Amino acid sequence: MILELRTKAEAARVAASTGGRQLRSPTDPTKFSRRVEIDDLESHRQAVESVSVLFRCFERRGAELVEVPSGWRLSGARFEVEWPEDPARASLIRSHFGARRFAYNWALSRVKADLDEKSADPGHESTAWTSAALRKVWNAEKDTAAPWWAANSKESYASGITDLARALHNWRASKAGRRKGRPVGFPRFCSRHNDHGRVRFTTGTLRLEADRRHLTLPVVGALRSKEHTGRLQRRVAKRDARVLNMTLSERWGRLFVSVNYAERVRAPQPSAKAARCGVDLGLRTLATVAGSDGALHEFENPAPFRATLSERRRVGREMSRRIAGSRGHRRANAKLARLDRRAVHLRREQWHQLTHRLVREYHEVVVEDLDLMAMKKSMGRRAFRRSVSDAALGMFRPLLGYKLEREGGRLVVADRFFASSQLHHGCGCRLVGTTKLAEQLVCQVSGELVERDVNAALNLRDWPGHASPGSVGAGVPVVSSSGGSTRDAGSDPEATRGRERPCQTGAPVVSAVAGETRTDPDPPGRVRNPERGAA
Repeated sequence: MILELRTKAEAARVAASTGGRQLRSPTDPTKFSRRVEIDDLESHRQAVESVSVLFRCFERRGAELVEVPSGWRLSGARFEVEWPEDPARASLIRSHFGARRFAYNWALSRVKADLDEKSADPGHESTAWTSAALRKVWNAEKDTAAPWWAANSKESYASGITDLARALHNWRASKAGRRKGRPVGFPRFCSRHNDHGRVRFTTGTLRLEADRRHLTLPVVGALRSKEHTGRLQRRVAKRDARVLNMTLSERWGRLFVSVNYAERVRAPQPSAKAARCGVDLGLRTLATVAGSDGALHEFENPAPFRATLSERRRVGREMSRRIAGSRGHRRANAKLARLDRRAVHLRREQWHQLTHRLVREYHEVVVEDLDLMAMKKSMGRRAFRRSVSDAALGMFRPLLGYKLEREGGRLVVADRFFASSQLHHGCGCRLVGTTKLAEQLVCQVSGELVERDVNAALNLRDWPGHASPGSVGAGVPVVSSSGGSTRDAGSDPEATRGRERPCQTGAPVVSAVAGETRTDPDPPGRVRNPERGAA
């Protein structure tokens, strides 16, 4: 078995403690790599985990290396903590936020100065855009650049430099075309007006206290949590979880501590659930779920931002009439922050409840591959584009992915160009509507009136991974046995055009996303008549 550690030093320590062999680098045989070959992981697991729990395992199967579970996975939890009553400690926390911002701006000015000197003198040796290189320069110049640096934890400066190194990496990758999504611009200087205060602590005292109400950070000290930390503290005490880092951040004038930890993985028990469902996301209805048992469920869209839009406008007018920095201005700003906080929490809770219910009831979930940016552009009006952002449809797949993986389920993503709402689930013909976003569609063959969301959920539920290519580069769904025999979409001449074109993408399985959730065992949902919308 081959283990891959984070650094070469960790690989050397594992090789020495287990009697394994540190492998050479494939590109440079004179140097060692981060991989160690050992006989058996289980017999040396204690020695390996004493060095690090962040490692990958590979097995030789013929000439190939196949990755196998290491027994650990990354996860996280977030707790809201109270501001210290002592003004000196509260000032210390704000000082840490300012120190991170100062280090970020200092490193960015150093990078820009190197770029200017490089353009004037091509032979100038610039500092590497890595966290280690920039921190080395900072340690050499911090006494001059910031004589007060000892008042804060060194992690505040390291956090700012690391954030800049990541921003520079993202800009370079985007410029080279290696990064997906929108183009990333060159980093800009941070201001206390546009930068959220945060500090990441990776070393020092990182502890969840035994009273399950306090979290301890370096220099800052103990902070009282508004939530119970027992769920995580018990696992840490049993050594089933290890804290990797803690991030102290401020948002809406409140303090939060995010705990990133590695937890021991329990092998998922074989599930007796054989159910499958299709989930269609939308704006009128947040999600329409069609199960293999014929039941249909609709989850309403809370639209928290739209629900408070009139109140936000009123508070905005009130704040505009106040003098900046006055007591009335601060009160109006607090009201606006409270509305923002409520919208974020309602939106997040709705998605957690929905995904928890899907994981609890179904073994396999089929979802659609949405292009949210294209959805916003196609909406036209600003109010419609705002509704797409308000629904936060992009949160669904990451949450569902890691929860299904923990429970041994499977997430199937249908082809992006599969017309789930335009193909009639009953006969396979193309549906037409009075407008582009019409809720009711009409079958061109039978004249039946079909609900768009219900039809899409049924098509996703019966979407096969081996679907034949359709007119839009995706597969025609297989009709369930209750709806009759499987038919091809040959009723519409337009639907059969380009049938010989191969399928562009398959049905990938979404990888898990680390995180910890707090869900309600009985999320709200409206059960519909199973016969409604059936084939």
